[in-house]
Amino acid sequence: MRYYDNIILDENIKDIKTLVNKGFGAWGYYAVCVSDKGKGLMEILSLSDALKSINNYKNYGIIAVVKGKSAAETTAAKLISQWLKDNKNLKDFKEYYNVRCR
Repeated sequence: MRYYDNIILDENIKDIKTLVNKGFGAWGYYAVCVSDKGKGLMEILSLSDALKSINNYKNYGIIAVVKGKSAAETTAAKLISQWLKDNKNLKDFKEYYNVRCR
């Protein structure tokens, strides 16, 4: 699992790595992720699904973790909107976030 340098966290999450490592409290939280394997710009997964070993091959980079799927969709839309303010298209969007997830 990789994490964006400036990860966006829901206001009640203090430390994502502790939440992930303990594995509890992940229910109801969603991750906005990038992967160098998929075709789309981003994927929204429940945090518990993102952490499953079956998803290791996708090498997800987590950009944001928020409570609720609707909040994750809103966060993804904001990321795209912000990107388009500074760029003409979405061509390098995925690569930008993939490189900054460590």
